[in-house]
Amino acid sequence: MNVINAYSLNYQGAKTAKKKRKSILKKILTAAAAVLLLSVLFIAIFSLIGSGENSSNFIRHEIETGESLWSIAAHYYESKNVDLRKMIYKIKKINDIDSAVINP
Repeated sequence: MNVINAYSLNYQGAKTAKKKRKSILKKILTAAAAVLLLSVLFIAIFSLIGSGENSSNFIRHEIETGESLWSIAAHYYESKNVDLRKMIYKIKKINDIDSAVINP
């Protein structure tokens, strides 16, 4: 015969509440760990993507009178069989140039 008194009900309720708190805490910690992991992955992936154009690969060129973007692009890229229009676009983008007119 099981005798249930107020003490045993309180004890069982306390055990259940403690289990619930542990369960909730475990879920919160798991979610925090997942967010942290995703953040680290996100930062790592986009830092690799952003490092595609390394400044050490750029060529420094002093503009002289009579030069144009076409002549500069042809000088550096014509022998490499690349589309000069794409190179001019890259030159303009990297140097923040809006027009094709350049001045020494």
